[in-house]
Amino acid sequence: MFYRLLPFIFVFLWSSAFVTAKIGLEYATPFAFLGVRFLITFILFGVITGAILLYVAKPTAKNTNTTSTEPVLATALVGLLLHGGYLGASFFAMASGLGSAMAALIVSTQPLLTTTLAIFLFREMPSRLQWTGIGFGFCGVILALWPTLSINPPITGIVASVVALISITIGTLLHKRIGGQISLMKSNMIQAFAASLFFGALVLTVETPAIDWTSRFVFALSWQILAVSAGAYVILMIMIKRKTVAATTSYLFLVPPSTAIIAYLALNEPLSAITISGFGFAAFGVYLVTRFQKI
Repeated sequence: MFYRLLPFIFVFLWSSAFVTAKIGLEYATPFAFLGVRFLITFILFGVITGAILLYVAKPTAKNTNTTSTEPVLATALVGLLLHGGYLGASFFAMASGLGSAMAALIVSTQPLLTTTLAIFLFREMPSRLQWTGIGFGFCGVILALWPTLSINPPITGIVASVVALISITIGTLLHKRIGGQISLMKSNMIQAFAASLFFGALVLTVETPAIDWTSRFVFALSWQILAVSAGAYVILMIMIKRKTVAATTSYLFLVPPSTAIIAYLALNEPLSAITISGFGFAAFGVYLVTRFQKI
């Protein structure tokens, strides 16, 4: 029963990430915001991993061998793609003036791209019903975001969103391939460490960092760390491991319309009947893709 609730918890937490990111970007530059977030996330997962090793899974003669370098490096690369590439490019796109709706629309094509590539990489052939569901999901996203799409989006923002799309696609496929070689907590610690180094390098080279430590920024940062990095992202890793790529990524179709609803409730942003109907289309599409999948 618990595993059946994970996708819905994931959608809520992942969708809320945009609202808190929008709040946080009012008080910080994008790479400084993300750098602090992942440094604290690394420390958090490091403490949890250390506690598990000390009190739960004490080393024995059988498990004292060091972890192979190959999965560690691959896990770090996943962190660079999903955290550095996807989030870094998404935050940069929003900071450069691209509307959140347009950014979400570009990235929401990820299930289509990922599912297509998974056919060749993992021989995960979706059924006709699943392809139909993916189509419904994509149409639902377009409907949900149509009223708020930018008319003249900045080119830099579009390019950054495409980079985010490619990064999350490759990162998802790579994690699907290496999943299970490293424990979940250790994997997240490695990924957060790689991301913190990546954003630290960007802060030192391409950005003049600035953070205004207001109560609203601290709330946004805390939510991004606890609810998104330690919540939604961990759930995503679990779903990627347990489900097919098509079934997992199809839930991302629910993120843009869910974000619109959360933004309406939290920030009083407009919510139209078209957006609500788009949510219905996306939900039906996800149902078609996942109805034969076991969590």
